[in-house]
Amino acid sequence: MNDCPFRYQGQYEDEETGLYYNRFRYYDPNTGGYISRDPIRLEGENPTLYGYVSDTNMWVDILGLDVIRLRHYTSNKGLQGIEESMTIKAGDQNAVFAVKAKGKPFSMADAAKKYKISTPNHTRNYIDFDIDDSRIEFRKNDLGVEEYKIKRDVELDHKTTKFVKRCR
Repeated sequence: MNDCPFRYQGQYEDEETGLYYNRFRYYDPNTGGYISRDPIRLEGENPTLYGYVSDTNMWVDILGLDVIRLRHYTSNKGLQGIEESMTIKAGDQNAVFAVKAKGKPFSMADAAKKYKISTPNHTRNYIDFDIDDSRIEFRKNDLGVEEYKIKRDVELDHKTTKFVKRCR
């Protein structure tokens, strides 16, 4: 019997179940995975919904959570206000809406079409930012668009936020 209940990366062993607690999810050391699905599903780039991380030589996920990089499209006026305040203000539904910041950003027209934004000017510029994945809800909205919904305002970090103002 081991008197120390702490395991790899700060996990805490539950003696009764034999599971390791990561504050948000339980890890089963016998199967090498979590017993509940990843809250951000496959967006965490893990090949399984129950995996620890995809490559333990390169990644750790101490809490069973991680940050995710998102992209928020906005107008010139919106970009200016966000840059000045370092905050994306919640709008409709007291939320901020974003998409995964992966790959080349869409053009104004393509972003407006893909995300069904009726005012293409609102896709002129974009902001890539990191956010704790516990704050997001991945969903398909009423228009059938897959998006991330973030409750309340999003405070941005100067070090990890990328502001892109496109010409025209």
